[in-house]
Amino acid sequence: MAKPMKQCNHAGCRTLVPYDERYCEKHQHKANAETYHKRMYDSDESKYQQFYKTAAWRRLSRRFLELNPVCIKCYEDGLIRKADVVDHVIEIKDDWSRRLDESNLQPLCYRHHNRKTGLVREQRKHQTK
Repeated sequence: MAKPMKQCNHAGCRTLVPYDERYCEKHQHKANAETYHKRMYDSDESKYQQFYKTAAWRRLSRRFLELNPVCIKCYEDGLIRKADVVDHVIEIKDDWSRRLDESNLQPLCYRHHNRKTGLVREQRKHQTK
């Protein structure tokens, strides 16, 4: 059975897209660029997003992954899986002063990093309510 269709969300565009998509191929890139710009420069998160582009963070995270190449959560589960991300144990939104503190870092695979980040976001959302 075919998915229901709707019009692209870009103003004035009448191209039909599947119901679970927002933009047609022509306007998707523009929407992604606008979202990126808002997140990097116009939001409350911009300070944190720009930190991850600094030379200090890139050097530290690259060196940390070289010294700690295994995801610690997978290792605790008895698996050996490559660490893809250097994660802040205490997020920089919660304690900005520990952003370059090696004792606040842990190597994680994408799966465990995404899971941990989702849990922290949910906790933060419930605390603000």
